[in-house]
Amino acid sequence: MRSLIVNPHNLNHLPSQITTITPTQPVARCLKVPYKSLDKLAIKTINNHEITIAPVLTMDRTWRRIVAENINSNDPDGIAKMLIPSRQKLLKSGVDLNLLTHHNSRRIRDLAQVTNRYKQKLQKQGYIDQDQLFWEAINYQTQAPTPAQTLLIYGYFQPQLDQVKFINLVAGEGSIWVLPTGTEEIFAKNREAIAYLEREGWQVNCQENDHNFSLGEKLQKCFLGKGELPHNVQCHIYPNLEAEIRGVLSQVKQLIINGVSASKIVLVTQDEKTYAPLLLDIAWEYQLPLRLFYKIPLRNIRLGSWIALLIEVIENNFPFESTAKLLHHPLARYLTYQQWLEARQKRPNNLAEWEELGLNLSLLKFPQSDTRPNLVDRIKQVLKFFDIRKNSSQWSREIVAFNQLETAWLELSKLDGDRLNRQEFFQDILEIITKLKVPMQPGKGGIEVHTPLSLQGASYPHVFLIGFQEGILPAAIENDPVLDFYESRRLSQFNITLETAIDIAQRNELCFYELLRIPTKSLTFSCAEQHHKKPLLPSPYSTRLGIEKTPPPLLNLASIEEARRYYLQQPDQLSDDVLVNDIIKNWQVEQRRESGESPDEYDGVIGIGVDYQNRMFSASQLTALGQCPFKWFSTYLLCLKEPSEAESEITGSLRGRLYHRCLEILLADIKNQTDLRRLDRKDINQALSQAEAALKAEENVDFDKFMGWEARRLEGLNMLELNLQAEDFLQSNAEIISRENYFDAEWYGLKVIARVDRIDRTPTGLLVLDYKTTSSLPLGIKDDSGKAKINIQMPLYQQAIAQNFNEVPEVDVKLYSLNKQRYLKAKVTDSGILEAFAEEVKQRLQQGNYPVAPDQKQQVCQYCEFDSVCRKGNRLSRQKSSK
Repeated sequence: MRSLIVNPHNLNHLPSQITTITPTQPVARCLKVPYKSLDKLAIKTINNHEITIAPVLTMDRTWRRIVAENINSNDPDGIAKMLIPSRQKLLKSGVDLNLLTHHNSRRIRDLAQVTNRYKQKLQKQGYIDQDQLFWEAINYQTQAPTPAQTLLIYGYFQPQLDQVKFINLVAGEGSIWVLPTGTEEIFAKNREAIAYLEREGWQVNCQENDHNFSLGEKLQKCFLGKGELPHNVQCHIYPNLEAEIRGVLSQVKQLIINGVSASKIVLVTQDEKTYAPLLLDIAWEYQLPLRLFYKIPLRNIRLGSWIALLIEVIENNFPFESTAKLLHHPLARYLTYQQWLEARQKRPNNLAEWEELGLNLSLLKFPQSDTRPNLVDRIKQVLKFFDIRKNSSQWSREIVAFNQLETAWLELSKLDGDRLNRQEFFQDILEIITKLKVPMQPGKGGIEVHTPLSLQGASYPHVFLIGFQEGILPAAIENDPVLDFYESRRLSQFNITLETAIDIAQRNELCFYELLRIPTKSLTFSCAEQHHKKPLLPSPYSTRLGIEKTPPPLLNLASIEEARRYYLQQPDQLSDDVLVNDIIKNWQVEQRRESGESPDEYDGVIGIGVDYQNRMFSASQLTALGQCPFKWFSTYLLCLKEPSEAESEITGSLRGRLYHRCLEILLADIKNQTDLRRLDRKDINQALSQAEAALKAEENVDFDKFMGWEARRLEGLNMLELNLQAEDFLQSNAEIISRENYFDAEWYGLKVIARVDRIDRTPTGLLVLDYKTTSSLPLGIKDDSGKAKINIQMPLYQQAIAQNFNEVPEVDVKLYSLNKQRYLKAKVTDSGILEAFAEEVKQRLQQGNYPVAPDQKQQVCQYCEFDSVCRKGNRLSRQKSSK
């Protein structure tokens, strides 16, 4: 006799000597039996007939190909993806697809047609879709029955029709199936299943209870309106998701501290995608071992991202940035420090240039086309060359993914097409790492995180249900855009049963009902009031239970990080923390930085004097000091600089150096305008080439690598040619007497050096020219209002040249724009302002006073290299003057 035990009160009466079938490992662990599922039983049945479940990649490729061949669309992949839920519904229902090919709705006909051809295509390869499993197992069991087994089926509390019929076929005499039922609507489908099984000879048995109900049973009765809410059930409300996770994990840690084993606690959430990352991060902070079974694509983990990056690098011929990421990746670690420094200086941009650094990357030279086995073998050799397996072993998730790939490579080598090109092969690999999934946090032990469905039938003393919000529990019901609820009702007229909206609602309700049975000692619900500034409502199930939402209890601080934040102003409370002194000091530094106090040593006011009398200053140095003292301090005193790295594109500074060097070469033998007029475009082109070669030798600049350099070079040639013809460039009555020379001088008590681009002798004296590649005046030092508009370069050059050419009656300094081919108009700076600035420089150097103090609009910050060590921002307006 086969028995149905409905609404069991005591699981101890269930036999343990027969084969037990459970849906998940937690349920099997609860019953203390080996894990065997109904799916595995069905797979064993079809395997006896040399049929198996199709691999993920095979299913995906077959489906997309069938859809592309049978449905006319500009986006076949998009259509294929959209139709997957509808295909799953049809296959799960076991409907005769031939009946639907004559349906009066074209979209239903198309769906039935492609689904049928998809089935047939898989069958030719010896495969079936996962959603066909039980129906195919039923067919084979009916055609060629295998001996029935005595089974205990537990945890399948919401069986679908295909599961019911399959169990009926494989369960032999003495089998027992535990099912919940009742007169309420949520048990409607179960009542239908029980009625069917009774007709098939199953006997229904109801256990007598002794009114000594467990916590879970009391909760279930309360949910059905047949009892009061028991004790040890709480619902805590939090302001946001992070606060919710912190509150829940704090309670969990308190249980652990009190001696409760991690195996006695379970976290449950319907929305794993939202909560999983937060759970992992905060559990790490709280030093709580956590296991998450939520699956994520390989492409979202280290291994998958490295493989995707490898493909990008090969397809784009080894560009600098992506290749550097590939070789620096934690799974590869191929570049040595010296090789990395050299790479930054040379910026290799193709395979040959990378190999010039001494790197052996020959394995990455994939052929343009080859056989599948050869290409698969090549990618496996690449993984072995970079020692990816060993490097993955430090993360359990990565090594699980690596092992999954081993099976995927075998599948990939067997796909259709003996020979294919490299792009097609790489596309297959990208599909693999997108379709294959691994648990987010595998491993052993720890506190497990499950969905309500995966725990049906399990039992835990302490259960924490996270995300008790509307739209999460129960989940929002989504309609299928193709096989919607309206079409489902129409198909029911033809005895084709598909799930309706009411069925889904009842299924969700029954799932929650069974979740309530899991706790034996305590159940704690939690919900957040908002997420991403969007208000959230509590679950409607909370009203059914009549549970009151209360603030969380006050608990001990769960991590040293939380303790540090809490006791920041009470350092004696953290006397055993080795970092507390540094934390307190850093906090005080930040607190002072944000206050209205004047700058201190953490803002450049170091109090260590510099002997300005023995220091040589350039116009650039003094300008930097007058624009922002901290910029001068970082550049010229600390000598900070970014790591040497070749430019990826031509910058304004490099462009200026190139044109200055070109003009220096071009004007080497030019004395007056007559000489200048003899120069032609060929001479300019030659001088520009020499300037390029000089910068390449001196600074390792390869102009040919710059994007669009040919066009930029032509633009530069045209600009230089226009300058040689311009009246302002070299006056008719002027003679060039100096090019790119240095002159020492004294400027208001400071030793200065002036690097002068050019000096012309004119009837009235000397004309000093400074070339600018901009079209406007450069930023100067700050004036009284804080604007960077006082130019000190021109008066400094004027005094320096006057001191070096005593016999000259007059020295004039002009800034010449190469872009505009004319002089830039600049105001004459009052000598009193210059003298006051020089005195300020002396005072700053004597006092060691170099605060972060950029100009009012912070224009000088746009091209500053020290943003990573500078602390500018609104706080500067609150600080007292440092003078």
